[in-house]
Amino acid sequence: MSGKSCKKINLFILALFIACPFISYGQNNGISSDKELAPVRGNYKVFESLGPKPKSANLAIDQLKFPFDQAWADKVLSIKPVYLTSVSVNDFKIPDPPANSSDQTRAELNYLLTLQYNRSLEDITTSIYMSDNPESPNDVGQQIGYWTDRQKLPLTDSLMDNVEKDGDFFLWSLKFKYARVRPYIIEPKIHDLEESRASSYPSGHVTYAYIRAFIYEELAPEFKDFFISKAYTMSRARQIIGVHYPSDCEASRIFARQFVNMLFENEKFRQDFENVKKEWAAKKQESLNNTLGAVKM
Repeated sequence: MSGKSCKKINLFILALFIACPFISYGQNNGISSDKELAPVRGNYKVFESLGPKPKSANLAIDQLKFPFDQAWADKVLSIKPVYLTSVSVNDFKIPDPPANSSDQTRAELNYLLTLQYNRSLEDITTSIYMSDNPESPNDVGQQIGYWTDRQKLPLTDSLMDNVEKDGDFFLWSLKFKYARVRPYIIEPKIHDLEESRASSYPSGHVTYAYIRAFIYEELAPEFKDFFISKAYTMSRARQIIGVHYPSDCEASRIFARQFVNMLFENEKFRQDFENVKKEWAAKKQESLNNTLGAVKM
């Protein structure tokens, strides 16, 4: 890379840190479902402006792909969706990942290196813990104060298990389709803190963080900002660990919004979700009654 190109990218990185708090919303990624995706903003808006195209045709770096095992892919995809049985992976409209040689990828790698340089022990510990310990619906209910003690939520757990089966099928289909290599393959200075067994695009952890956020906000809409913030925190955690590019996480956000929109267009899912709403309402009321009863004693 020429000194002039490096200088250009470094200027954009500097602009990122200066401009992030003041960047306004952009376009809405073309989603036309009932629930629209919040427009792209923040650091990714800066990265996106650099462009995803390769430097030139047939560069060796752009031919790098994550190793593909057909037998393993067949096994993973043998578990079929429960709800989205008539949907194909081509129904999801997410952008292609930036080329490995693109200015955008270089800027994202520089950003990951900056995160790596500045990450504290607390950052690392928190990010790894979050990645390894997904929250249950009961955990979420306690965090927002709907109930104070552990609750059994069989209908919610069943629905989320089914959602995960659907999500896994399409998420893995996309990972196999794009086979994007992890950041450390292109930039050896990146020390990833987690062994990567799958391709990078989109991020599974971030996809599920947003899927859960979009579903939980329908159960507790007054806490929408809380749920989205937690999903964004997962996105940042995966970048702090060094296993995902920002564009992986943005693709996850786009995919998750489309996926949940499709779920709510499915009659079987809507029926199950209505039962989950009743379950949450009952548990919320039960907890409130217990609290009020204790006050009156």
